[in-house]
Amino acid sequence: MQQELATGIALGLLTVAVLSGVYWLNLPESEPEDDYGDLLKSAICIYALQGIVSDYHYHLWLNITANGERVEIPANVGFEYNDDGSVQFIHPVHTYDNSGQVHVETIANTTVTLGDFFAIWEQPFSSEGVLDYTVDDSHTLRMAVGGTDSQAWASQELEPYLVIEIFYEAA
Repeated sequence: MQQELATGIALGLLTVAVLSGVYWLNLPESEPEDDYGDLLKSAICIYALQGIVSDYHYHLWLNITANGERVEIPANVGFEYNDDGSVQFIHPVHTYDNSGQVHVETIANTTVTLGDFFAIWEQPFSSEGVLDYTVDDSHTLRMAVGGTDSQAWASQELEPYLVIEIFYEAA
């Protein structure tokens, strides 16, 4: 009776070991950890071009006003095109229209900054100026985030539903 019990336990343990080994060997290989700190060319392009939904997708609003006039943020900031005009790549921070709505679509929960958006747009942005508007003796630059003045400038983290306003004004 004890020998049968010992044999049963041994066979049970052997079965568990074999099944665990088969399970472990059939697990999908984990992807190497990518550094998504460089948002200028992240793996989001694969997702965007294949129509796969990104893991993190949110919107915010960016409004730039210069001397009392709204500055248009163009449609398709962050889109790169092939010679034939087809979309080759979509950056993880982009626009679809000129409304000021900015889309953030990443495959990893990563920090995205306002500086990242301006870098993708290939436009200057700092506390000293925005686009072609430079702070001088007669003009100032002010930024408000969610209605509160901010000095974060390019390091301002982008978050869902955030409203960022940049004002270039007479001093």
